[in-house]
Amino acid sequence: MRKKSTQQVATPQQKTAKNEKKNKNPWKFFISFVVILFALYFVYIIIWQQISLTRKGNQIDELQAEIEQATAQTEKLEQELENLNDPAYLEKIAREKLGLVRPNERVFVDANKSQSNTAE
Repeated sequence: MRKKSTQQVATPQQKTAKNEKKNKNPWKFFISFVVILFALYFVYIIIWQQISLTRKGNQIDELQAEIEQATAQTEKLEQELENLNDPAYLEKIAREKLGLVRPNERVFVDANKSQSNTAE
């Protein structure tokens, strides 16, 4: 006697359906892989752009500080240039820094002050 097998034999239609599922899986995997790669690339680009923006912002801040410093120095030099045309300022510089005096002018030197300067 023959025993009936409990396994069913697949019909040709069932076999083609299984094959189609197997064939769709690689495409599904490939598309998923491409989408994931695109998403990772997109995230990488966003992070890199943020880093670049931060660096450029820092450079802008540094350059603005240099501009402010240069502007302050320019204003100081312009003020000195204006003072060079002032006779009172010129006389002050001549007396204090160069030790010049007017003709027939008597200069008094404080002896105590000059001794304390030499002692130091």
